[in-house]
Amino acid sequence: MGVRRSIDTGLRTLVCLVLFPAAVIVCSLRIIVLALVGAPRPRIDRIYVQFARFCVRVAGTRIETHGTEHIVPGQAYVIVANHESVLDPVVLMAVLEDLAVRFIVKKMLVRIPIFGQALLASGNVMVARTNTPGDVHRIRDVMSQRDPDVSILFYAEGGRARDGSLRPFKKGAFRTALSERLPILPVATAGTFPLWTPDTLRIRKGGVVLEVGPPLPVEGLALEARDRLCEQAQNAVRELRASARRRLRALDMDPGGVD
Repeated sequence: MGVRRSIDTGLRTLVCLVLFPAAVIVCSLRIIVLALVGAPRPRIDRIYVQFARFCVRVAGTRIETHGTEHIVPGQAYVIVANHESVLDPVVLMAVLEDLAVRFIVKKMLVRIPIFGQALLASGNVMVARTNTPGDVHRIRDVMSQRDPDVSILFYAEGGRARDGSLRPFKKGAFRTALSERLPILPVATAGTFPLWTPDTLRIRKGGVVLEVGPPLPVEGLALEARDRLCEQAQNAVRELRASARRRLRALDMDPGGVD
């Protein structure tokens, strides 16, 4: 059984490493062309969802979802999520297909030819590794131009922990939520860490649980409430993550990482 699983993982990894870059190039080119001709944004949104579904299917990832009833159709959110694996964004896009989601992305991703141009052309926001004044300006600029039903997603830890733990949240997401008067939508994913662990190319098939929590309102809150809102959101994501990990263990699956 161990040999068979190892062979399956090796073949799956090979297929993913061939098909994922090809899909990135094809989808990126489509997005760039659509953006240049001024196509309606929902056409670009569909490409994001199609790409996410394709990646999830090729990787052999089974997703169990809870809490999507908390999402109000047409409402925009600042989505705040944990981040354990490269698989996290495609899992989230495949599940939250009814939301138009754009990402806060690091500068290193934007530098990737074609892919980086597609990210910027479709309304994602490039930031540096630190919360610089330039980052704040870029976020404000994109948020001011976005369609009113477009949500923006922050991996508020600022990056993936190499041990799969939940790290302290940074404050940028909450400054944005307060300045744009958008509710916070807490989301947690469990199970992606052992499927594609940081610093390895091996991609395993397996189960993932994604949990969406009730939105955190910002009405009546001043910008000075940023720290309190950050604490509330981190507590919400921590609880959702713990629930998702319990669900995986109940299915006899190891969520990996650190509780």
